Amino acid sequence: MFEETAKIERQVKFKAVKVWRKTNHKTQPKIITLASFYPYVTTNTQKRKQSPEVQARCDPTELEILAKELAEGITFEKQEQKTKSSVPQPNKMIRVNEEDKYEKLMIYATVRQSIRNPLIANKLKDIVKDLGAYEAHYWASIFKEIFSRTQKRIELFRPAKAFKTLYHLI
Repeated sequence: MFEETAKIERQVKFKAVKVWRKTNHKTQPKIITLASFYPYVTTNTQKRKQSPEVQARCDPTELEILAKELAEGITFEKQEQKTKSSVPQPNKMIRVNEEDKYEKLMIYATVRQSIRNPLIANKLKDIVKDLGAYEAHYWASIFKEIFSRTQKRIELFRPAKAFKTLYHLI
């Protein structure tokens, strides 16, 4: 008998999306980049794709810089383009082997989407790097639970504000 061993792969994929924003009584399109956090359960025979745990608006280069600072267990890959769309898609993908680093990237992306000031974003990066495993798991599980319940990015702003208040980023 063959024994199937399940393995969890964690990936961060980026997707460009056109959104419509109202500015000066005009509705204009704007392109934003979403970071989608996927856990894949792989067995010896197949790979099961799930829906994203969390989606957050985040610049791919910022997340890549944080991933490089977190060091080992993270690989960067080019993602192949499968569909033709009117919006140019980023071709970066981040694979994370360790769960705590994956959760730190998720926390950074989720909280970063509610921060405009680059100095505060830099402080956020330092805070996220210094988070312990339990703290990172706690905040990531809150973000995962809320996103799985609602599937709306806007619902992540309230727990992100709680994170910013607790760590004096406001």
